[in-house]
Amino acid sequence: MKKKIAVVFGTFAPLHQGHIDLIQRAKRQCDRVWVVVSGYEGDRGEQVGLTLQKRFRYIREAFGDDELTSVCKLDETNLPRYPMGWQEWLDQMLAEISYDETQQELIFFVGEADYQQELSNRSFETVLQERKFGISATMIRENPSKYWKYIAQPFRRQFTKKVLIMGSASNGKTTLAKDLARYYDAPVSLEYAREYQIKNNVRDDELTPKDYYYLLLGQYDQTSKLIDSNANRGLVIADTNSLVTKGYYDYYMETEDQGDLSGETFDNLFASILAKEKWDLILFVQPVGSYVNDGFRDMTMAEDHIRHSFSQHLDQMRRRYLANIPLVYLAEDYLGNYEAAKVAIDAIYQAD
Repeated sequence: MKKKIAVVFGTFAPLHQGHIDLIQRAKRQCDRVWVVVSGYEGDRGEQVGLTLQKRFRYIREAFGDDELTSVCKLDETNLPRYPMGWQEWLDQMLAEISYDETQQELIFFVGEADYQQELSNRSFETVLQERKFGISATMIRENPSKYWKYIAQPFRRQFTKKVLIMGSASNGKTTLAKDLARYYDAPVSLEYAREYQIKNNVRDDELTPKDYYYLLLGQYDQTSKLIDSNANRGLVIADTNSLVTKGYYDYYMETEDQGDLSGETFDNLFASILAKEKWDLILFVQPVGSYVNDGFRDMTMAEDHIRHSFSQHLDQMRRRYLANIPLVYLAEDYLGNYEAAKVAIDAIYQAD
């Protein structure tokens, strides 16, 4: 007896609850299901940063623990655009799923009557499924915050608004990050260096090159986990990032013996992590407050000219590496900075 194989195809930009429901109902009506992720260079997914390769990987991740669901990708770049090219598309799709008509019976689950007609004309069985939940990928792309709960978990990374708060030490960054996170009910990635220093009982001026290596990895890992967490509702706030860590590395390690970790090794890791970080807004806090000794800070940085010099160094690095990210300087008292930060965040993020 031939195995019944369901096929669900689409752009999936992004995969959402309606797609997932269709895929799971399809597999339960058959022996298994193939999810065919299709697209081409410059398609509507790529226009919002969801390339075909990324969509394929995210969907495979979403169904990674499902033995009855297989995922493949179909690059349509060299195929005629819809509604043309059905036969070429079908031939390529059948090759991607290794279709064997002697052993398999394909059933296409589709959401469009035109798709059903084209496939039926080619003697394939189809099931037309009506849309559920009143959502579409287009609606999500236009207003991801409003439809956040419908977006498949891996795809939420792409639609999360990520706000970076940066600046020199002891200028209210952490307090501001916590207050903003509380106001927006958003997860906050605090400065991993402080947790690391408390755990290892080491001060700012005692950190070694190897410590900074761990700080880069730890900060990125911490922020990434928050982006992937259920606490993320579309906005994540970070107290620092790889660029700030690099700034402190430059400041303290300039004359230090690098030991078994070369500056080149650190810089390569920094470049790799910075390329993975995607920020939607930078709030740059200027050094206008008083410098507080928390038991771990290097008090030589309490001098105003050093704080301002370091702040300028960070800003120069920002201009070099993150010049294309929207920026707001915060140089008022705390409440002034708090209000200005809210205005800036509201411009990029509207909670449901």
